[in-house]
Amino acid sequence: MKRTLTLAAGFVFVSLVVAVAAAQEEGAGAGDGKAIFEAQKCDMCHDVSSVGITAKTKSEKMKGPNLVGIDKDADWIMKYLLKEVDLDGKKHTKKFSGGEDELKVLAEWIAAQK
Repeated sequence: MKRTLTLAAGFVFVSLVVAVAAAQEEGAGAGDGKAIFEAQKCDMCHDVSSVGITAKTKSEKMKGPNLVGIDKDADWIMKYLLKEVDLDGKKHTKKFSGGEDELKVLAEWIAAQK
């Protein structure tokens, strides 16, 4: 009987840990894009005023556009960051160097900035 209660308590604990981890992952989704944006140093050139990010570049010539309200979907943004498409005849300055999952999260985050 004691062993059954111990096993049941262990199962409940593991289930709780898994549920908390899943909830944290879901809640972290909105912040992931911003974290990737900053980790990839996109904020060196770009503002995202909707979340208080200001480009760190001092040169207006090197500064990219504010990414709030851009009229492109996440799929196009991913291609642009991989230098597969151009915008007004120009490719993105730097090819995205993160993983595919990071790229998707970042592109969706950028596309969602309003």
